[in-house]
Amino acid sequence: MSEARILEPDLSFIREMKANGGDDLKKCFQCATCSVVCNVSPDDRPFPRKEMLWGQWGLKDRLLGDPDVWLCHQCHDCTKYCPRGARPGDVLGALQRMSVLRYAVPASVARMVHEPRFLPLVFGIPVVILLVFMAASGTLGIPQGEIIYRKFIPQWPVVDVIFPLTAIWTLICSALGVRNMWRELVNQGPQIRKEYRYSPLEWVTVYVGGAIVDILRHQFFKLCDTNRSRYTAHFNILWGFILLAITTTCVAAGVYVFGKQTPYALTNPIQWIGHLGAVILIVGSVIAIRTRVIQGDAAGKATYFEWLFLWVVLATGLSGLLTELLRLSNLPHVAYPMYFLHLVCVWFLFAYLPFSKFAHMLYRTTAMVYARYIGRHLSKGVDISTAVSSGGH
Repeated sequence: MSEARILEPDLSFIREMKANGGDDLKKCFQCATCSVVCNVSPDDRPFPRKEMLWGQWGLKDRLLGDPDVWLCHQCHDCTKYCPRGARPGDVLGALQRMSVLRYAVPASVARMVHEPRFLPLVFGIPVVILLVFMAASGTLGIPQGEIIYRKFIPQWPVVDVIFPLTAIWTLICSALGVRNMWRELVNQGPQIRKEYRYSPLEWVTVYVGGAIVDILRHQFFKLCDTNRSRYTAHFNILWGFILLAITTTCVAAGVYVFGKQTPYALTNPIQWIGHLGAVILIVGSVIAIRTRVIQGDAAGKATYFEWLFLWVVLATGLSGLLTELLRLSNLPHVAYPMYFLHLVCVWFLFAYLPFSKFAHMLYRTTAMVYARYIGRHLSKGVDISTAVSSGGH
């Protein structure tokens, strides 16, 4: 017989949930229509009905240790068909935002990114950092002659110092956030019996590898009915970032391994990959923003949290593409400031990755890995009830 649990409603948590976009939470009558119509929700412990119930009860720890909060892909089929207008998709969206704040290390940076009043500060930080390093290098003016961006923002010390340190910062903060989330999931969830656990290598290939394949294929987004453009937008943004990451890696290898400096000729395949990545990143961002504007609340209540991320992603793609086009057009007085803006946007995206909407990349992946770990993706013929001990949701 399982242990009895004492429910301790957190009224301040309910108020916080409403303030973050889940203000229709109390309209839910627990009819379970949301769980029935959701094509992403599994048969085993389906969401979002139980999350709506826990939210009404103010069960903060239960919700913020619930992987299903992140397995929700925000397609809003549940919101469309809810007979009471309780908007379950918005409630889970609010919980995702609150989860980012809960897991983030340091939490003060997450609060700063989440609040509009700090917008000048969060953008001001990369601007000041770049300007200080440029001043120390004596490159604050517009260079004469051929447009070569390293004459304006030197590779050393600006690029070689700022961005590696930013990458280290992002990796450490991301790892700490994922660690905090995993602890919450394990504390709240079921335990896997020892005989059903994989070896470390199998753990990576089965759990992590399987989740990454699902993400790259975007198969869960394809199941959304109400907001089909979400699949197109998200798929383009994801692969835009992947192609740009490949381009950046190739350029870095060219500089540090082969001594090959930029700019590259337009016939260079690295240029093709970079241009394609920028274009599809821009296309995905425009589709996402257009959907938000045209569909309004039908696409989910858009908060500052979402808008900031979408506009910065679009600005990153546009400024990167314009940086290349302005160089080719030989317009130095516009090209160099555009390159500066591009680096500010890139720094913003990655330095604040663990604290912004971008953090969903970390936490949804973690939730998908955990879903496999607790038995939702066990191979056929294995009874989940035998592999998972009592406990959980």
